[in-house]
Amino acid sequence: MTMQPEELPLHLSEIDTSKGKWLIAVYGGAEAQTGETILLKLVLEQPVDRGEHFRARELGVMVLAPELYDPDAFADVVSRIRHWIETTEGDGFLDLVHR
Repeated sequence: MTMQPEELPLHLSEIDTSKGKWLIAVYGGAEAQTGETILLKLVLEQPVDRGEHFRARELGVMVLAPELYDPDAFADVVSRIRHWIETTEGDGFLDLVHR
């Protein structure tokens, strides 16, 4: 089942990293495995100069659905995305289900 970005708490979240502040925009989401797992396509944006130009990266994320709605688990999801931003370059995929 397809999910609207506005339905997900991750949409339009801001994240502070050692590489600066990033905006997380959910581009798309779909439930998999009978609703237990969600596959997300994220676009991470960072202003480069006074908001006129942006650096953008794409990140696919597989996550357990309950982790997006539980505050403690959600903080861990954001932390794992932060770590990915800080330790990689370019686009990629992050599997938060099979750790």
